[in-house]
Order: sequence, then C-alpha cells, then structure tokens
Amino acid sequence: MSNGEIKATRLERSTELPTKVSYWYSMMESVRRRLLLIVENLEEETFDYTPNEKNIETIGTLLLHIAAIEWSWIFEDIDGLEMDFEEFKHAFALRPEVNIPQIEGKTKQFYIEKLTEVRTQVYHRLLELKDEELEKTVGSDTEKYTIEWILFHIIEHEVLHIGQILLLKRLFDRKNSS
Repeated sequence: MSNGEIKATRLERSTELPTKVSYWYSMMESVRRRLLLIVENLEEETFDYTPNEKNIETIGTLLLHIAAIEWSWIFEDIDGLEMDFEEFKHAFALRPEVNIPQIEGKTKQFYIEKLTEVRTQVYHRLLELKDEELEKTVGSDTEKYTIEWILFHIIEHEVLHIGQILLLKRLFDRKNSS
C-alpha cells in the first residue's frame, strides 16, 4: 500500500441469515471473493494448464471440484440429495474410480458461473437453517459431522485449493516466460 492507504477487511454478515449461520457464510464469502479475484486475473489458457495431466489437476478441474464439493457437503451430506454426476463428473477426473479426462476448453466465465450458481443454491439452503441446527449431526453410519463442521470444512477446502491454484499459476507463468 502506498500514500498512507489503510486496507480495512471485515466480515460482511447477511441480515437475512441467522446470526451464527451468517458468521460462517460471511467467511465462505470472504474466501470466495479471494478465489474469484484470482480467477478474474487469469488468462484463458491458464485454466487447462497442468505440469502433469495424469497426476495433477488443472486449474479448471480444481475450480469445478471446489463447486462440486461445496454442493455435495450441503446437499448430499445435510439434505441426503444425490449429485448429478454428469454435471460434476470432471470435478473428480483424477480419481481412479471415475477414470475420465480433466475438463478442457471452458472459458473463465464458465467457471465463474458454476461457482456462483452453486454458491447461490447454498445461500438459499442456508436461509432455511437455524443457528441451533449447526450442532446437528449428519452423515453416514461410519462418518458423522456437525453442520457447523461442514461449513468450516467447505472454507478449509476452498482455501487449500486456492493455494494449489496459485502454485499452478506460478508454474504456468514460469513455463511461459522461459
């Protein structure tokens, strides 16, 4: 920062959501703003880049993966709905049990729209959630989670992939500057 500028960062809470739910959602939104800023500044050809297509996801695959996992945790794990595999299949491209190629040739706008579409669905689902329900346990017979932990994990998951995306961008830039 220059010229004595002060950068103020705070969580923007939704007045439509219950207090505790709003707290978690505001953290989700803070992380998403960071991701979208990164995505908006990427060149189109960067989305298909990977140093190893058989072992390392492309940025595009990671972006679709972030959206798919968020949808899955909210709607599969909390609500018991089934994911439309066709819509999200490329989000799991390098998993041996899926065995499909990574997503390619999509535009920056495609990824922004997919992330925004899922987040909008999640927001509308969270409007139905009460603060008391955050401690509710959901999951399967072998794995149980509180809804609050799920919201934490969505944030953690996205943050970890942001780091991966930034590393891939750096590798892409290095490869193209040589």
